[in-house]
Amino acid sequence: MRDAEPTVEHARTALRDAMVVSVRDLSINSHGRMLPLRLYTPPGAGPFAVLMFFHGGGWVTGDLDTHDGFCRHMCEWAGCAVVAVDYARPPEHVFPAAVDDCCVATQWANDQGLSLGLDTSRMAVAGGGSGGGLAAVISQWAVARGSPQIVLQILLYPLLDCLANTPSHAMFAEGYGLTGKMLEWYIDHYVPSDVCRANPRLSPVRQQHLRGLPPALIITCEYDVLRDEGREYVRRLTEADVPVQHKEYAGMTHGFLNYPARCDEAKQALLLCAQCLQKHFSR
Repeated sequence: MRDAEPTVEHARTALRDAMVVSVRDLSINSHGRMLPLRLYTPPGAGPFAVLMFFHGGGWVTGDLDTHDGFCRHMCEWAGCAVVAVDYARPPEHVFPAAVDDCCVATQWANDQGLSLGLDTSRMAVAGGGSGGGLAAVISQWAVARGSPQIVLQILLYPLLDCLANTPSHAMFAEGYGLTGKMLEWYIDHYVPSDVCRANPRLSPVRQQHLRGLPPALIITCEYDVLRDEGREYVRRLTEADVPVQHKEYAGMTHGFLNYPARCDEAKQALLLCAQCLQKHFSR
C-alpha cells in the first residue's frame, strides 16, 4: 500500500520549516514599561544556543529593524537563536534605562529558555558601538552575580569609555563617519549631568576586576574614534587572563558591518562572528 501523498500545504510548510529563519516580535515587562524583543529561530529542532543582541546607534538611534540583517545572518550562519533587545532610548529614558532593559531581557531569556526552545547553557552576547558597550556591561553583570552563564561576548567597534581621550578620538574626529561631535551628542543625551561617566556601567573598560569574564571577540576599525578604547579593552582583558580574539579591519570606519552588500570586509567580519559563535557554542 502506497504511503499517502502529502498535501500541497504540508509540502510548503515542510520546506519552509527546513529552510527559513522564524522571526517573532515579543514584549516583556521591564521596570513598568513594555520592552520589545525580536526572537530569531533557525530551521530544525531545538533547543538552540542563543545570542543576546544589543543594537548600536549611540543609545539614541537604532532599533530592531536597523540591525535586523546582523541578527538574521547570525541565526542562519551560526545556527543559533537570536534575541534582539529594543532597549529604552534617550531622551525619554536616560542612563541606566538601557542597561537595566538589557539585564532584564537577558535574565528573561535565561529563565524562559526552555519554553522558547533555547539552550541557555550556551548563551552569548553581542552588540556594536553603544550596543558593544552594553554587551560588555552585561558580561560583567552576569559574572558578578553568577548568572546567566555567558560563553562568549562579541564586541563590534564598541563604545567602552565615556571619558576617553585617546589618539583615535583626535585623529578621526571628523571625516570618518562617526565624528567626535556626534559621539559627544550621543553621550550628552544618554548620560545625565550628575552621573559620573567613569561608572563601569557606562564605561566598562574602567571596571576594576575583569578576571573570570567570558571569552571575547573584539572587532575594531582602523579609522574609528572608538578604535583605541577597543584596543585598550583587549589589553586589559588579556592581562586578566580572559581569552580574547582581536581583529582590526584596515581602512574600515565605524559601523562597516552594516553594509555587507557593498563591503567585502563586512562579509568577512560577519563570517568571523558566526564561526566564533559556532566554536564556543560547540564546547
